[in-house]
Amino acid sequence: MSTAAGSLAQRGRGARSPQRGFTLIELMIALTISALLIAMILSIFVRMSTAFRTQQAVAELQRTLTAGQDVIQRDVRQAGFQMIDGFRVSGTPAVHAAVELRDNASGFGPDELHVFYADSSAQARAEATLDTVAADPFVTFAVDDRDRFAPDDVIVITNRSSTVLGTPPNQLVVIHTRACVGQILAITGTAPATITLRTDGDWGEPDNNQCDDVRLNHGTVTPRNTMVYRFVARGYRIDATRRSLGVLQQSPTGGLRANDWQDMGLGFTDLQVASRWYEGEDLTARATTDTPDLDTDADRDWYSGADQNTLTATTNTFTDARPLLTELRVTLVVRTRGKLQSVGTAKTPSLTDLARPDNNDLGNRGAVTLDGVPDSSRPEELRGDAIYRYATVGADLRNLAVAR
Repeated sequence: MSTAAGSLAQRGRGARSPQRGFTLIELMIALTISALLIAMILSIFVRMSTAFRTQQAVAELQRTLTAGQDVIQRDVRQAGFQMIDGFRVSGTPAVHAAVELRDNASGFGPDELHVFYADSSAQARAEATLDTVAADPFVTFAVDDRDRFAPDDVIVITNRSSTVLGTPPNQLVVIHTRACVGQILAITGTAPATITLRTDGDWGEPDNNQCDDVRLNHGTVTPRNTMVYRFVARGYRIDATRRSLGVLQQSPTGGLRANDWQDMGLGFTDLQVASRWYEGEDLTARATTDTPDLDTDADRDWYSGADQNTLTATTNTFTDARPLLTELRVTLVVRTRGKLQSVGTAKTPSLTDLARPDNNDLGNRGAVTLDGVPDSSRPEELRGDAIYRYATVGADLRNLAVAR
């Protein structure tokens, strides 16, 4: 009996399926494969995330660049309207050019641009009372329309004449202007209305002698064409005191008044200006020798260096012999602000022609190598890994040019 029971128990144990788990080696292999798969997925995710953030940064960079470009281009296209030969302001005998250029104004590379023009959306014609040249102070004068003007508006009073040079078909018509800037104190009456100018403050002086040339020219022009417009002034620069931030600034007085610069945007590392001038055909005493620019036109020359300072400097009198600015190109450079992983520009854009740094259509700032150069050896505004973008805007300055 006991033998039979033992035999049945043995058969029962033999009938069960063997129970077996993972060995330690199998578990380690599975964990290794899982870790590799997770690492691959994470690597792909990180690369995609980095690429996405980089694209976002570049898109934001491009928007910033486009915004700055659009603002400057809007002003450049109107430069010199109704003030071809410049203008006077109170407190100084200087005649300011309609475009003032300052090469390397900050001392670390960027240029500075000042643009002035008359705003045609607010205009009126001056009446005969402007003839009282000898009567000082120059405080009041009559206009045919007071609409769109208000007290405290800064205005430009301007008139024009023309000179014909040569004979057809090579005839040249040169427009001359005289302009002065003042500020409205009050407006009375309707048609005609009387404008009273301030004789103090930023834009006025006791006699307002800045307008003497305008009044003289008004008395000799027939028919009288003295016009009044709202005055527009803009200055653009990169703040030299905050180079690491790259602050693009604008002056609402075109740099004529100190300490009025306003911040426009961050990340701007350079502003370069190049200009083309008409210097021929008896308009100037400058020699008509061709500069080493790319063209072969001795009458029209490109400048991109310090010569621009001289060409746009103030003078003591209105002169019809000033070379004529016909084209302007402005280049802005902007960089990303945040640190980008393993992404950076190897060198900054080259904004010059190395063969002719002072006579090209771009600027005079060469490329700066960044790759492999430690931050301590870089200019302050170029430290850290960043992506750089630049854009050039150009305009034919028809308001300043001659008509053939």
